[in-house]
Amino acid sequence: MFLPMWHMLFSYPPRNFKAELLDLDEAPFDEVQDSLEDIRLVNRYLGGYKVLLHYFFKFFKRHDLDKEFSVLDLGTGSADQPTAVVDMARQLKIKIKVLALDINYKMLKYAHKKTKDYPEIHLIQGDIHSIPFGKNSFDLVMNNLSLHHFTRNQAINILRTADLVGRDGFIVNDLHRSRIAYAFIVILTRLITKNRLTRYDGPVSVMNAFTPSEMAEMAEEAGVKNFTVKRHFPYRIGLVGAKKKI
Repeated sequence: MFLPMWHMLFSYPPRNFKAELLDLDEAPFDEVQDSLEDIRLVNRYLGGYKVLLHYFFKFFKRHDLDKEFSVLDLGTGSADQPTAVVDMARQLKIKIKVLALDINYKMLKYAHKKTKDYPEIHLIQGDIHSIPFGKNSFDLVMNNLSLHHFTRNQAINILRTADLVGRDGFIVNDLHRSRIAYAFIVILTRLITKNRLTRYDGPVSVMNAFTPSEMAEMAEEAGVKNFTVKRHFPYRIGLVGAKKKI
């Protein structure tokens, strides 16, 4: 009896896609703002930026310092990931420009306040499924903690777009579906916040997330030729498509 329970605990639960409350865009701005603050807190202490910066550094290393590094962030949310990238670029003395796209006006309103000291970041409201950019428009495309917000077919199309638009490649930094991660986030959200959006969306996000093998399958279906998928602690996934080996 112990072994089946142990196996169930560590096996991947089926993906049961549900809309998150933030995506429904029905909550008042103050409640959205509080939830986005919660997300920033979790990202700061639970590796939300670490995975992205790990791979970004590899792309930065081979970039010509005399040229501006252009980035498209698909589904930027509160724009906390672009600010982390710009902070790294400043430390490395790399000129950078990030175009941060999101369809949600309330998130962009919040992001605008948070990026006022980051002239390198330009916020734009737009649909991730029909972006106005063509092939090789940016050096790099990134998608952070966003892919799990979409159906599998939508996620494949997003990967296809990222691969097309990124001259050097793309980075997807996302959650890893797991029963342990689900239990952990249920407990954590009850401890750190009373915000109903965070308490609902946190656990739903984990169960909406993909597994490493699912990420690889979607990248293949999207036609990405060169990619790697790696797990990162704690329950994060890094999917990187690179036109040249990094």
